[in-house]
Amino acid sequence: MTAERVFTVAQKEFADQITGWRFLVILALFLAIALVGTYSGVGSYERDLDRYAQQLATMDNQNDGPAGMMPAKPPVEGIYSSVFRTLVSYGGLLALALGFDLVSKEKESRSLKSLLSHPVYRDEIINGKALGGVALLALVVGSVLAISTALLLVFSIVPASGDLWMILTYAGVTLLFLVTFFSIALALSTLCRESGSALLLSVVVFVLLVFLAPFATANIGTALMMEKPDPAAYGGDTQSEGYQVEITAYLDQMKMIESAANLFSPQMAVNALIQGISNSPGATLEDTLGEIWSSVAALTIYPVAFFAVAYTRFMRMDIR
Repeated sequence: MTAERVFTVAQKEFADQITGWRFLVILALFLAIALVGTYSGVGSYERDLDRYAQQLATMDNQNDGPAGMMPAKPPVEGIYSSVFRTLVSYGGLLALALGFDLVSKEKESRSLKSLLSHPVYRDEIINGKALGGVALLALVVGSVLAISTALLLVFSIVPASGDLWMILTYAGVTLLFLVTFFSIALALSTLCRESGSALLLSVVVFVLLVFLAPFATANIGTALMMEKPDPAAYGGDTQSEGYQVEITAYLDQMKMIESAANLFSPQMAVNALIQGISNSPGATLEDTLGEIWSSVAALTIYPVAFFAVAYTRFMRMDIR
């Protein structure tokens, strides 16, 4: 395998997809979703600004109030949080639409056999197709980020430099989420003989990971976890040592169930990441990601595992 041929295949895949009607429709849908998310985020931001102005006015009328209690101005990154969470809600299906027939379509048209007759190896083809698909998704996320920023500038809303890493992290984890479902579609495209079967199985896996897996995990975990401690059993003293031990164990079990649900559902994982970063504006990236390791693991393990399936299957595929 040579990197030059991999990039050649990726470039061809990228060019074929970007000039096709399907990608243009998907890109339009992504941008429409971004517009909805931006509109919703701007509305929430303006309401937060109004509350901020009212708090400042109240403090101006209280000259004898406690020092160091200045309200915090709402961050602009909250708008981007709204944009990407809206994108995640529908993005998985759109990412599946980009990859469900990458291999099965060529098997049906028998163009894969003629492609392999050229001086190019199988691993270069599958790696190039995967790389081209990831480049397409990066283009989509970049376009969403660009149009959202342009709209904010129209409304005279400028992100602060301190919010930059949070905004780029939102874009990065959203890209990982889209790559996850793209890798699922690519794997199923190599496993199925027909594109219709690959599309159907992709939707089934989507429903399983987005709805059934987190629901089952949460319900099973809730059924097995300990009962919430009753303060009455400790005479109503919630500061007692016994109650603190019990409530700490209870909260730890809740966090474990939440981590398990995030691990089994990429959508819950990316939402937990975005929410965790949004709720920790003063924390560093390492501290924030350290608290939601299961989400990071899910968004890393799934694409690697499904691409490994696609790679292995494609290398062993009988092409006639």
